[in-house]
Amino acid sequence: MEFNGFYNFGGGGTEIIVGGANINIPSYTENVCANEKMLFTGQFANLSRQLINITFHGFGSAQAFHKHDLRAYESIQLYNIPLASMSVHVPTGESIGFHGMGTIWTAQDEDEYAIMGAKSGLFEALPNSPNFNTDSYTRVSSAAAATVDLVVSASDDDFAAYKITASAAAANVIDLFWTDSANANVKFIGQLNFASAGTFVYDFPDSMLRNPNRQGGKLRMTTSTAAATVVDVIGHVVEAGQ
Repeated sequence: MEFNGFYNFGGGGTEIIVGGANINIPSYTENVCANEKMLFTGQFANLSRQLINITFHGFGSAQAFHKHDLRAYESIQLYNIPLASMSVHVPTGESIGFHGMGTIWTAQDEDEYAIMGAKSGLFEALPNSPNFNTDSYTRVSSAAAATVDLVVSASDDDFAAYKITASAAAANVIDLFWTDSANANVKFIGQLNFASAGTFVYDFPDSMLRNPNRQGGKLRMTTSTAAATVVDVIGHVVEAGQ
């Protein structure tokens, strides 16, 4: 076996990658190994809260042998992989931090190649799940005793709340709760009983509060009086892959 050296993604190990107009076109591509007898061992990590994808390219018939999603702060570890190049796919308009490091060895004969290949593999590491971005901002105002939608998820995503701020201009009782798409399967978050004008903040900073009904669900509120009420919701639209 011959040691070829250390690998640092982008030359420095950590780089900022900006998403292009098409998620299917790589935002960044880098060559790693020069031939199929060179084997890469190392790690690639998503240093953002944005869901991204990476593609590993091999040699010959395995030129694009693996496309993989990387969730927030997730990493993927490779052991003894003949990695010709790798590509990073970042959503349009997003700027993310990405890290890669490793070592490269070359097998000197078929026996060494077989032994190294028998110890090859790919493994995921997701230590901070779920750690979502805080990129969804919603304000809903109400001046009636009514039930209103705060956040409505699409059929293929759900919602994780980071902070909910409720302000009432006068006495009011506000119920905050999750439902499914049909306004059923109610899961209460809490009740705010304002004796007069005031503001209350719910914080969910660690793992964020996620709709238990998942895809298609709603975050809703009910107000008991016509007092002017404003609710601000900060969170993240959670894609099915997250």
